[in-house]
Amino acid sequence: MLTCTDRCWVSLTPGTPLVYEYTYHEMKIIVDGSFDISDETGKKVHATKGDVFYFPKGSKITFTTEDFGLGFFCGQRKEGGA
Repeated sequence: MLTCTDRCWVSLTPGTPLVYEYTYHEMKIIVDGSFDISDETGKKVHATKGDVFYFPKGSKITFTTEDFGLGFFCGQRKEGGA
């Protein structure tokens, strides 16, 4: 059974990139600021307020920002897998 057990705010400031490899499916909405997002294939996007993303299980994503970014995410993990 899959349930949405992981819901959280995420904030990012300039500096060291955040590299994350997803072991679950996740949706993220950009609430304020901006994120520069790239995947393991080299595809890049500049995300701003209101943009919504889906990261499938197995994705390796790099997040950076030039100013700040605030997002909200919900990850789908197996029950007890958080």
